[in-house]
Amino acid sequence: MQVKKIVSLCAVAFTAMAAGQAYAAMSAAEQAIVNNAVTNGRVLFISGASATQKGFTGIIATMFTGTPIRFANTTASSKDFEAVAGVLAAGNGAWSGQNVIIIDRVKGGSVWGVNPVARAEAIESLAVTSATCGATGAGTAGTPYVCSTTPLAGYMVPDAGVADIAPALFKAPYNTEGETAADSLTEAELASMSATPIYSLAFGVPVTKNVPLVNLNKAVVSAIMTGNIGTWKQVDASLPADDIVVCRRVPGSGTQSVDNLYFGNYPCSETLANVPADRYATGAWDEAARSFTVTGGTGGLVVVENSTSGDVRNCLDKAVTGGTFAGKDRDGNAVAVDFGAGGHKAIGVMSMDSLKDSKASGNWQFRSLDGAGTITWDNTAIAPVLTGTGKFPTLASLIDGTWDLQGWISFQIPNRTTGAKKALAEAFLLQAQNPAILASISDLKNVAAAIPGGTYSGAQVMRAQYLNNNQCAPLNRNF
Repeated sequence: MQVKKIVSLCAVAFTAMAAGQAYAAMSAAEQAIVNNAVTNGRVLFISGASATQKGFTGIIATMFTGTPIRFANTTASSKDFEAVAGVLAAGNGAWSGQNVIIIDRVKGGSVWGVNPVARAEAIESLAVTSATCGATGAGTAGTPYVCSTTPLAGYMVPDAGVADIAPALFKAPYNTEGETAADSLTEAELASMSATPIYSLAFGVPVTKNVPLVNLNKAVVSAIMTGNIGTWKQVDASLPADDIVVCRRVPGSGTQSVDNLYFGNYPCSETLANVPADRYATGAWDEAARSFTVTGGTGGLVVVENSTSGDVRNCLDKAVTGGTFAGKDRDGNAVAVDFGAGGHKAIGVMSMDSLKDSKASGNWQFRSLDGAGTITWDNTAIAPVLTGTGKFPTLASLIDGTWDLQGWISFQIPNRTTGAKKALAEAFLLQAQNPAILASISDLKNVAAAIPGGTYSGAQVMRAQYLNNNQCAPLNRNF
């Protein structure tokens, strides 16, 4: 949904909430840490893509002394918000040695790390106070204290943001959020913040297992994603004329923006770009009921929009097995998705940090391009398994530029974030760029690499680079 401008300051709202009754689950010492950080305004709010959430534990381990207190909006594995509170370690700016809170919001994805950051718009955050956290949980990474999210009056302006691609690429109407697409950032708004690449992440093409291994290349996938072909027989003459179901993301998603860039050339050339096929491509979308009903047999493309990567995985699974799941629309409102009896053949685009879900025995697998193959992983120390032919999204092919379906994760710091808060944001960025941290994260170690030319070098660092870090420019090997 489009964000609303709120004039109230987050510190005022936080202080007011902190005055309430604390939950008994939090110890007196923990409450004191939280209350001290809130009262003194030592809170950093980061919003946007889930890229840094994957490494949140590793990043904060280098930035805090001892074992910091952990918070989230749920104890479930998929979280819209996470936070940490504790004593900031030396070398992290003027707040070092003091109690600090860092909040990381991933709800809504990449565009929420761009537009509200540039526009200083207040958005929903996690209410990390002794009064709003601790009814459940233990304050650990595995079982964080559960906090409520901020009410409208306590919405916060993000101090920094994360996105799957550079901010300039979030252009309306296909790459911005909302049922009514938000406006693109102006040149002045883009100039109001710095944007620094964090790391490169491979993106891939997942296909359901009931689609045989046939040759897929960029031209074929582009034709599918833009609605130029709609049946699997048009992909390969050996396949039946079944509908192609596309499990894509909603506008404003960083993943969808990477998809639009790679397969549609949007917005690098707005006049010579493919328009991405969306939920209006067929009759599966019911505007009045806010639901998708996939029946098959239409003889053309069926597009299901999803607000999260988890929903894309649900979409791929349910296409095969049948059944329903609860998704969200472009404004984040509930949507019902019904695949009936299943048996549908689907394709999607996801970042390769979902590689752990691409299993040989699963309902879908990531496919190769320029060939007919799969890449699967059992999420252990064993390396990913490549089957068949083509180019595969491996770490080696990402690093040398062979696999160019990738996003350069970007970290935005607005000019209004200054002083100790800016120093903390820059320290967070430095750790997020660290290839040692990437290598320590199960979801990223096989699919992400640090950007060359920065502080870090050696293993797990890219050997290819976009000219001037411009993601509309070609990749070039730099050594």
